Amino acid sequence: MATITWEYTDSPHPIFLGLLEGIKSRLRASGCDLLLFTTIDTDPDTYLRRCRDDGVSGVILHGFTTDDPRVSRLVQSGIPCVGVDDIGLAPNLGHVSSDNVGGALEAVRHLGAVGRRRIATIHAPLSHVVGGERLLGFRIGLEELGLPCPPEYLAEADFFLYDGERAMEQLLALDERPDAVFAASDVMAIGAMAAIEKAGLRVPDDIAVVGYDDSPNAILVSPQLTTIRQDAPAQGIAAADGLLRMIVDSAANPIELVVPVELIVRGIVRNERHDIDVSGRRERAFRGGVSSNQSPPSAK
Repeated sequence: MATITWEYTDSPHPIFLGLLEGIKSRLRASGCDLLLFTTIDTDPDTYLRRCRDDGVSGVILHGFTTDDPRVSRLVQSGIPCVGVDDIGLAPNLGHVSSDNVGGALEAVRHLGAVGRRRIATIHAPLSHVVGGERLLGFRIGLEELGLPCPPEYLAEADFFLYDGERAMEQLLALDERPDAVFAASDVMAIGAMAAIEKAGLRVPDDIAVVGYDDSPNAILVSPQLTTIRQDAPAQGIAAADGLLRMIVDSAANPIELVVPVELIVRGIVRNERHDIDVSGRRERAFRGGVSSNQSPPSAK
């Protein structure tokens, strides 16, 4: 079995290591070996040729889209394939992803629960499946809260620190800047925090920030980042399990699975009435208030 992942030129993907650990644990239990293809080669036949040369029985794809000719050739070859996250749809291609729509919706609900009303987003390019899904969840959240979604509050950026910083600078230049931002990745969110601080503003006092992934960097910044946690190992286990079924039974239906996500609240947030200190504890935010056995929700 092989795992083929996108070529990361600037920084590692925030969930890849967890994803790989999940794949390894499932394959270890089944007695299968894992090959990791990382060669940068634009030849459209490169992955198919490598798989045939190495006797690969199935492939997990991560970080690609089906319009990549290297991927489309592989999928069309008949070798069982499962895509993780941003792969798109194709006949006979399994698919495992996190709940991108639900995660973004939860982030917006949380920001609304702590009194934020001018909520913007730094979203990924819509050429990425996850970019469109997280933007959809953001829009649904605003509609649910009865809040407007002005086009100038939709800032597009790629999944990197610099892009998040530049997008936040655009939002800060608006006549009415947002009081909260949902970023489609933790790396983008940390870039946004840098722009906010460079502008002489404070996170979260002036602008609250919520990220996505719960990457290791989320607890290294100050204040620590409130974020949506992806269960990367669970995605890896599910992708490997679905692929093994396709290898054993050629008539098996390709796996289609959405893995739940979790809101992780950290740090201190200032709402309209008072500061809330959650000191790294996990809280559950929801529309309409706080249940009697919960502490008040907060966001960074």
